[in-house]
Order: sequence, then C-alpha cells, then structure tokens
Amino acid sequence: MMGSPWSKWSVFEYMRHRFMHTGSVPDRQELLIEFSDMESSEIDEGIKEFELAMKIGGGKLAQ
Repeated sequence: MMGSPWSKWSVFEYMRHRFMHTGSVPDRQELLIEFSDMESSEIDEGIKEFELAMKIGGGKLAQ
C-alpha cells in the first residue's frame, strides 16, 4: 500500500454502513472527498465491491 491507510475495503465499509443506517448510498463525489488521500481507481474498486455485494445480497441500488 502506498501513502494511504485506506483500501477498497475501507470504501466498501463506509458505503455499507451508510446504506445500513440511512438507506442511501454515498455518491462517488462524496467518496472522493472522504477518501481524498486515496487513488480514485482504488475508490472505484470499493464501489464495485459494494455494488457486487448488493447484487449478491438481493439489494436494490438507488438510481
């Protein structure tokens, strides 16, 4: 890992907790701000993991 203490799993957990507690999913812009010291490609990986977990879990992503 480079300079950031975060990983795609940090993004995944942030999104998961937000969804569980509020029913809404943070957008990419919010994640870029929240994880500003992280590579955007790594953030995108976390988003993909969350979306995959939602599909497996049967959840519906809000558009």
